[in-house]
Amino acid sequence: MYRLPSCPFCVKVRRAMKREGLNIELRNINQNNGYREELIREGGKRTVPCLRIENPDGQVQWLYESKDVVAHLQQLVKVA
Repeated sequence: MYRLPSCPFCVKVRRAMKREGLNIELRNINQNNGYREELIREGGKRTVPCLRIENPDGQVQWLYESKDVVAHLQQLVKVA
């Protein structure tokens, strides 16, 4: 998940990750220019939080809205 540490929407998603017991890599776009450039180049915008999802068919999906990310994480837990 691409994030900024002080972003309240990112904090909301991180809390959901912790609550659901999910270990997802956190990519701080302020500390790593490569992460920021990758987010813009591949995702299309510099908005955080952003969850990069690799689908089983190899396609990549970029999920931006915190409520959508949280809903996706909850769905992952239900499927598992």
